[in-house]
Amino acid sequence: MSILAQSSLTFNRTYLLKVLVQRIIPLMKKCKLTEKNMSNKHFFKTEQAIFIAYCKFRDYPSARRIATDARISRSTLYRHHCSAQNIPRDYENLITATYRRRVKELIRREVPPKILFLRTLIFISRHKKVFNALFIEGRKEVIKQMLSELKPSIISIWHNRNSLSKAYNIYENEVLGVIEVWSKCDFSSVKLNKTLNDILYLTRTAPKRLAPLGE
Repeated sequence: MSILAQSSLTFNRTYLLKVLVQRIIPLMKKCKLTEKNMSNKHFFKTEQAIFIAYCKFRDYPSARRIATDARISRSTLYRHHCSAQNIPRDYENLITATYRRRVKELIRREVPPKILFLRTLIFISRHKKVFNALFIEGRKEVIKQMLSELKPSIISIWHNRNSLSKAYNIYENEVLGVIEVWSKCDFSSVKLNKTLNDILYLTRTAPKRLAPLGE
């Protein structure tokens, strides 16, 4: 290899490292999909365009495709998400954090399970576009994460709590199954009451049905 070629190679490596340090790494540090940022009108409008663009593609779109469809630069996309592949995970984290904050306030006020589940279903219905996207990605665990926040409140109304605590995972999967059925109706508000009643039935009958399974 000639001296000129070696110099060129060294220059290219140095330049790429400089770009990585000065431009790419700082952008990654700015990936902030949070409630606070979403309350900013400009941030929310841009994020809405990103999310709509992402949902148009079902084949794990590249950052370039999303940015082009959303009519933004890739650097703007990277200020919202570390990568295009991270978008579902970022929304999952945002949803669970938002839900956790809201449900903790309800639990602090000691509202009954019926109200907890009603507020949970309303929360899902209001964010159904996000939940639809997460379900398509196979990220149904987000519902389990939400239900885990309700566990102390649900078990507190059951008798033989120690036994039922072990069977809670079965109950959790039953509730997830009901919500999955609801998802096939696009989380329709018309089906919300039926979904709520089905969940309340499972909750009410769990002590009798699941206590033997937890022994």
